[in-house]
Amino acid sequence: MDQVVAPNQDLSDRLVAALRQDEFVLYGQAIVPLAPNQTQRPFQEILIRFQEEEAKLLPPGSFFPILEEYGLMHYVDRWVVNRIAKWVRYALVIKPDWKVPRNSINLSTATLSDRKFAEYTRRQLQAAALPEGTVSFEITCDSALPHVDALLGLMAELKPVGCGFVLARFDGGKEAFELLRRLAPEFVKLSPSLVRVLNQGSAGLNQVDAVNRECQALGIKTIAEHVESDQTKAQLRELGVNYGQGFGIRVPKPLG
Repeated sequence: MDQVVAPNQDLSDRLVAALRQDEFVLYGQAIVPLAPNQTQRPFQEILIRFQEEEAKLLPPGSFFPILEEYGLMHYVDRWVVNRIAKWVRYALVIKPDWKVPRNSINLSTATLSDRKFAEYTRRQLQAAALPEGTVSFEITCDSALPHVDALLGLMAELKPVGCGFVLARFDGGKEAFELLRRLAPEFVKLSPSLVRVLNQGSAGLNQVDAVNRECQALGIKTIAEHVESDQTKAQLRELGVNYGQGFGIRVPKPLG
């Protein structure tokens, strides 16, 4: 057993050191309006990579399980908030008329148990004097369902200081809609599985159309994830989905 645990402990120590030494790298993937000729504030999901030796970048799936195992995910969330605040503040010094994007930061369930996260975030945003709406927090339906009360508490603390919220991996099921009504986030991300049913002809189009209409009737803007082709993008535009995200639209790029 020790032989199995030791490598993970070594990697855990390495990841903690990486947080202290800024060896993680942030990328942004654009979330773009689908309506033609529509100009809105730039919007992007923030993605994190781990920079190993020789500038090799590891995706989160290779190191998040270790961070979760050792209870480190809430430190990562804090680190991302801190770096986004510093990045925006520095960019505005260089170019005061820069149109600051909305940055959607993925939120771990561990952070929902971090009672000081809201206070930490408020301090970071206020110290950097960030424009309202610069930071949004994104959490999946599966992660939110067991922690609704904690998430509602976090939203109550952070919405007044200009933070938005995104409910991701939304499949349009009954339980998902009940969660959506309770949380009332600004945005909802239609799950990749829901976007894929567009390939099933009129039945798929009708299913996505019904989900999209119900979300928008609640006053919540819709984002389609994993848009991989021009055909899918055109179908989503025709259905009136507000935004699209995926490799068929923009690939992730390192923050400038």
